[in-house]
Amino acid sequence: MRVTPPAATIAGVLATPCQNTELMPEAGNIEQVEQATVCLVNQERARDGEPPLAFNAELAQAAAGHCVEMVSQDYFAHVAPDGETPLERIQGSGYIPNSQVGYTLGENIAWGTLSLATPSSIVAAWTASPEHLANILNAAYEDTAVGVAPAAPASLAEGQPGAIYTQEFGVIEG
Repeated sequence: MRVTPPAATIAGVLATPCQNTELMPEAGNIEQVEQATVCLVNQERARDGEPPLAFNAELAQAAAGHCVEMVSQDYFAHVAPDGETPLERIQGSGYIPNSQVGYTLGENIAWGTLSLATPSSIVAAWTASPEHLANILNAAYEDTAVGVAPAAPASLAEGQPGAIYTQEFGVIEG
């Protein structure tokens, strides 16, 4: 049974402007970029009547690690070249406490260069994609984290400054 979030919660998310949404990711501002991205995602959820997602440190670990790996190994995919899947990354972070609980997980990834690497551009691309938007609006999810690396895979960026983003979504059921 789906519980409708209090109208005040939704109104509060929509009334709070997101900060730093046009920042170009750099080594010194990654935390602000990650927070801006989550804020924009939560605003998109609120416009659809969904409650905001809560930050989760284990998901943050999985997201950040995936970004660093995609840049260092020069690839862009949910599954790593060694075969590691999003589920395995999230299990490795400790988000899923044991094999006796149920869970629902999702992942969005994106990269961009120049002005397409800002939080606002990345979230706009996700919301324009039906599959990515489905993750953002999934009513089952309660937890999230965004990882950002201040570079894009070399084979994609063609020498331009950019960034790569991973957003993990989850809920532990039981």
